[in-house]
Amino acid sequence: MTSVAALPPLASPGIFPPAAAPRFLSIQVLRAVAALGVIYQHIQYDFQVKFGIAGFPPRLGVTDLGVDLFFVISGFIMVYTSERLFAQPGGWKIFITRRLIRIVPIYWATSLAALAYILLRQRGSDMEPLSQFVRWIAASFMFLPYPRTSGDVVPLNGVGWTLNYEMYFYAIFALAIALPRCLAVAAISLLFAAIALAGLLLAPLPNPLAFWADTIILEFVFGMLIALALREGLRLPSWLGWGCVIAGLAAYVWVGRYGLGDMPRVVYWGLPSALIIAGLAGMARPAEDRPPNAVTRFFAFLGDASYSIYLLHPFMLTAPRLLMFGLAGDGVSPPAQPWLYAGLQFAAAVLAGVALHLLFERPVTRWLRARSEGPRASGVSA
Repeated sequence: MTSVAALPPLASPGIFPPAAAPRFLSIQVLRAVAALGVIYQHIQYDFQVKFGIAGFPPRLGVTDLGVDLFFVISGFIMVYTSERLFAQPGGWKIFITRRLIRIVPIYWATSLAALAYILLRQRGSDMEPLSQFVRWIAASFMFLPYPRTSGDVVPLNGVGWTLNYEMYFYAIFALAIALPRCLAVAAISLLFAAIALAGLLLAPLPNPLAFWADTIILEFVFGMLIALALREGLRLPSWLGWGCVIAGLAAYVWVGRYGLGDMPRVVYWGLPSALIIAGLAGMARPAEDRPPNAVTRFFAFLGDASYSIYLLHPFMLTAPRLLMFGLAGDGVSPPAQPWLYAGLQFAAAVLAGVALHLLFERPVTRWLRARSEGPRASGVSA
């Protein structure tokens, strides 16, 4: 949910060297794949919950990995693109400012839209008790895990639970960025490992401790370690890189078919995601000599728009049902042509996300970056 585009020159070029982090098209494409996989998985959920149809569209194991890919990629990007900020005075301020500019505006906008939908629907189960409803709204905007009135620990925009993890990771990263790169990565890795271990040993923990101690936080560590290896000069030969990718895909297929019992998610989705990202990033040369083909450019663009697609797609999956059945559209008869309906849902989610990226996310991010870092930041992707 974060971009691999190069960081722009800072407003104070005398503090940091002008070198910028190069762009990995393969990682951009993976971000698009992750976003599309999440949409597919949520279409399945929508058919099951709203229409009572289980197993439609057919389950594809690789579509279950979207969130895990995002988390590993996030850890990778934060280390790789923060090269000029480690151990620099005020580096943490620049880092956290950029993260807030990148994450907050569009997330708050979609959260307000979700709140408006809840208020229009006016279901007592959504808003009673009122005191908890108000606290839940505040926690949603502050990226804090808090149960809604139904007991589910999800924010206003349901997919925003991942943003709660992202902001948690960013806060820790901002504290560690005062250290040299290797020490910062080591400190965060050891801290997250200790937190995850404590979560396993002391389970069940109350929320929000249980949320913050989930082993899924180790997926950020996987990404950070991959980026650190690349920054230290490690490169993989093609045979080994593709071997990692194939091993990761094979693990996805295996888990999707046979499962791994009670193993934590970080094992059966996180490790394969890390293998794929390590393979592609380890053997890739940033800013490849050969220009990308049209397909690669298309998916790289979808990777740029993946944050908008991810945040907006729940609304677009609901939109066709609202148009057909109104606000009381739960439990209605299944559509006569389910494949057509699912295809329209998928297309609407992607197209609306792209539009939001072009018309809101990108211009707002540029505008805020220009005012926080000066005119040199304008016109550069976040």
